[in-house]
Amino acid sequence: MPMTVRLSARTERAVNALARRRRQTRSDVVRDALEHYTATNGGDADRQGRPYDAWLDVIGVVSAGARDRGRTTGEQFTAIVREKARARRAR
Repeated sequence: MPMTVRLSARTERAVNALARRRRQTRSDVVRDALEHYTATNGGDADRQGRPYDAWLDVIGVVSAGARDRGRTTGEQFTAIVREKARARRAR
């Protein structure tokens, strides 16, 4: 099926150079590139663009330290302030 695609001048030069190196037609180069793209992305171009997917290998790697997860942030902050107040009084 014929298809027309508009390329930037830079992309056209790259396709032309690749076609010369491979001794293929430009259509073959573009066809191979599209086949490779759909094979590596499973045909799902939207999934690759999600920020979650970009960070998938990093999520869950960082440790927050020895934090008591059973207490809320407000409770922890209150405990820190009280501890500092006690330390000042003890001097």
